[in-house]
Amino acid sequence: MTYYRAPQNSTLNATASRTTADQPDEKFAYFPAFVKVQGKKVVVLGGGEVAAGKLRLLLRSHANITVIAPEVCDDVANMHKTGQITWERAPFVDTMINGAIMVFDATDNPHLTKRVEAATKRRNILLNVVDKTAHCDFIVPAILDRAPIMVTISTGACAPALARMLRQRLETVFPASLSNIAKIARDARETVAAHLSDSLSRQRFWTRFFQNALRADNTGKVTPDDLAHELRTFVPQGSSATVPSGQSLQVTISADNAYDIPHGIAGNIETADIIFHDTDVAPDILALARRDATLISMSSSIDKHGEIPDTGLAISKQIQFFTQQGMNVLRLCHN
Repeated sequence: MTYYRAPQNSTLNATASRTTADQPDEKFAYFPAFVKVQGKKVVVLGGGEVAAGKLRLLLRSHANITVIAPEVCDDVANMHKTGQITWERAPFVDTMINGAIMVFDATDNPHLTKRVEAATKRRNILLNVVDKTAHCDFIVPAILDRAPIMVTISTGACAPALARMLRQRLETVFPASLSNIAKIARDARETVAAHLSDSLSRQRFWTRFFQNALRADNTGKVTPDDLAHELRTFVPQGSSATVPSGQSLQVTISADNAYDIPHGIAGNIETADIIFHDTDVAPDILALARRDATLISMSSSIDKHGEIPDTGLAISKQIQFFTQQGMNVLRLCHN
């Protein structure tokens, strides 16, 4: 048996080297990240409908937004009138972007873009030129908004329409009530941390809470009282946390890719701490596992007599050991 971390974790195993056969050949053109803009200056050049579209998205953040344009459309003018943005009614001057962390150029003016690009580079400010990828330091992905949860999809600027279509499909998968569940969890983080001092206990608690909260018949009904009840159940009478026994599950799949995996089985893979799996389980299915999950390949080995030993008992003992440590264990078989 071979032990290693989940495929999306590049820090490989403790006992064996991993091949790169299941890793994507193409590297990121853009590194996926979220930039903190709260209380920071963000500049938008241009006052037309394209600029208004970017501003509507930016107004979902807590950025301090400055628009630079001699004239603006009605939507942008209303944003200024209501105090949502600052409007610099003048032609662009380099010093106008001083102190900004990012700049959006929505002017569609090649000569101005050249000046803005030079100005941002001198100041190490990130630049996005709308629909001009070659001039962009960053791009804006398609966004599924369930604030405080944000699901973003990017095709590396090569197929924006495809990203939008994928986002539209996800709109039907993630309920609007997901936002409420995330807010309840956010507000309870300190309380949970005070009751559960070790990370393993907290991980067990949150996994159980979210599994219950995301049941199809429950997503719109979760309240802070439900979380408080879960916490009382997990830590009886407010005592210091003890790690509960983990669970073990065995499932058999016939699918050869993650797309064909039933939703319930995908959920089991995503929440497992330890996954024992057949060697012919597809890499993209194993990639559903958490980054910190441990994957154990149940590869048969031939002993010195040329026979394949029975590893079933050894695996059962390991599963029992892991569950006693409070870990959720999945045995994933392929037929």
